[in-house]
Amino acid sequence: MKLVIAGKGGSGKTSISGTMARLLGRDGYGVLAIDADSNPNLALTLGVPAEEMGKVPTLPRDLLRRTPEGTELAKTIEEICKSHSLPAPDNVTLLVMAHPQHAGTG
Repeated sequence: MKLVIAGKGGSGKTSISGTMARLLGRDGYGVLAIDADSNPNLALTLGVPAEEMGKVPTLPRDLLRRTPEGTELAKTIEEICKSHSLPAPDNVTLLVMAHPQHAGTG
């Protein structure tokens, strides 16, 4: 199952996403939560302690490579999770997308 939560700023996307991820994880599902927000706070909602948040590695920009058909991952999801994820409570694994490099790029 794949779920995407989208909406305007301040509409509760992070709260809904984090709560849903934890509830699904508690029900026995393995959950991969991806924080693609330019202001990433999903870790807190998932119950990751504030002192651990700095240890969440962001995904490098070179994980995608161009092909004649479009783009593809340069590594498998398993490889990406092994090197760039952080375990969160309730059977949830967190990935954080690359942060904006400078103002106006988020």
